[in-house]
Amino acid sequence: MSNTIIKAPCVNLTKLETLFIEMTAQNCNLKCKHCYINFNEKKVKDFIPIEKVKQALININKEDLKYIYLTGAEPMMHPDFNHILRLCLKYSSVIINTNAVNINDKKARFLRKVEEENNLGNEIIFMISIDHYDEKENDLLRGRGSYRKAVHAIQSLIKYDFNPILTIVNYQNMNEGELINKFKELCLSFNFETTDINFKIIPYIDKNKECEISENIDYDKLNTDCTKSRTLTLNGIFSCPLLSSDNRGKCGSDITDFSTKNYLETSYCAQCSAYNKKLFSFEL
Repeated sequence: MSNTIIKAPCVNLTKLETLFIEMTAQNCNLKCKHCYINFNEKKVKDFIPIEKVKQALININKEDLKYIYLTGAEPMMHPDFNHILRLCLKYSSVIINTNAVNINDKKARFLRKVEEENNLGNEIIFMISIDHYDEKENDLLRGRGSYRKAVHAIQSLIKYDFNPILTIVNYQNMNEGELINKFKELCLSFNFETTDINFKIIPYIDKNKECEISENIDYDKLNTDCTKSRTLTLNGIFSCPLLSSDNRGKCGSDITDFSTKNYLETSYCAQCSAYNKKLFSFEL
């Protein structure tokens, strides 16, 4: 019998440039077919307390911090969303990962005023989830009406001079160049002039797929979220949003004391490291 111990590769956090704040783990107004979250059947009150966010921001190193991401499930469902957004803008620019269901003309106008209130020059940046340029194909993945709601939200945001980024899960594994060109055509149809910076193509991560960590990857050169970020949740600090409900991704209890090491033990880690892309954050 072999006594060999198989050890998962270790990836180190080089610098905490990005802080993800998981506003809620289970509350969402869509139930997308390809979502990595396993939702409970009953509604769960798991919103992160504003005091927990405030304490984390007080203790974080502002000099290294580039962006704060508000994530979920759906971050804009948080009852204190507006207060947390204002609080975060005191520390850095804020990127909102949202399905945009809650964004209309009135909300976009209000968010423009929130950004203008901030005298530090920090921005609000929107990453809007929409996964296909065809309405029918998108709604098969994200639910009936989600396409029109996303398009309406994008139109409302550009009306108030926001420049949203479209986050597109490439569920059908299309050619990325072709996919972006089709979305550019869509955006032009409602007078939204875009460049490649307005699109983030995300490879599909299959939560039901069993994968093993490859031995043919240089783990010292990975460009994944866990190398530059940590995720603040109701239950502590995790290496990335994908693992925020998995104790194998837990790094510590709070922002003052967490591990800079992340062991790639999960199927999520295997798929992410093979793609070698930041799935949640965006190079701006």
